[in-house]
Amino acid sequence: MQERTGICTEVLTGDTIRVDGGITEVRFSNVWAPSLGTPLGDALLSYTRELVQGKELRYTPNGHIHWDSMGIVSEVYLDGVWLNQHLRSWLSARYGKPLWVNGIPGADRPTTA
Repeated sequence: MQERTGICTEVLTGDTIRVDGGITEVRFSNVWAPSLGTPLGDALLSYTRELVQGKELRYTPNGHIHWDSMGIVSEVYLDGVWLNQHLRSWLSARYGKPLWVNGIPGADRPTTA
């Protein structure tokens, strides 16, 4: 799908945001945020908010709609940084082990862009 841009207007969870100028809810592809109300879920929410709130993002929808949030699943970039991989690495470091789910790369096995 076509790349889009928008300003992050709200961070809903550690892996779902709202943007203006197009798709309203964007879900980070292959980032599995712990539930809100848990220490790690709340920490990721704060971290994601610190990273993206009020900033212009580039995102490329992959054509899927997340079953839970109804957000459009996307690859998201900020100033050239692939945020999906960045957030997975952040989570992996806090879990104390790699977050491998169905072969999705974590911090210990980076991908090439």
